[in-house]
Amino acid sequence: MVEAVLEDIAVAGDGNQFLVLLRTKDDDILPIVIDALQAISIAAGRNQEKIERPLTHDLLLSLIELFDAQIDRIEITDLVDGTYYAILVLVRGGVQFEVDARPSDAMALAVRVKAPIWIAEHVLEQNALTEDYSGGSGESFQA
Repeated sequence: MVEAVLEDIAVAGDGNQFLVLLRTKDDDILPIVIDALQAISIAAGRNQEKIERPLTHDLLLSLIELFDAQIDRIEITDLVDGTYYAILVLVRGGVQFEVDARPSDAMALAVRVKAPIWIAEHVLEQNALTEDYSGGSGESFQA
């Protein structure tokens, strides 16, 4: 696993899709296509925006905290047939729990608590863009 940071959220295509750009310490960029609602939630969480009513990810975070658990990290674990897979790693009472999640949902939660983002090496090898943007397949994939 390779640690990454959320570098940016960019508009893709006709403006109806967005790209989350994850950057590793080696400056590889992993682009993941997300929808507008996920982009809004990730941006709101990243900017620590206080909104009048909780978004779905705020609600889920409240439930996690209510059950005395913490988000330890998220892991982007696989890329199969153009779809990314991720897990949300929760800790409660010293016990780790792995919860299947879409990467976009996991990132929306992670940015709210500043949890680290990890990417499986084989996922980076499949689709990461290198510093000179010559690596990866250059295709867009759905989270």
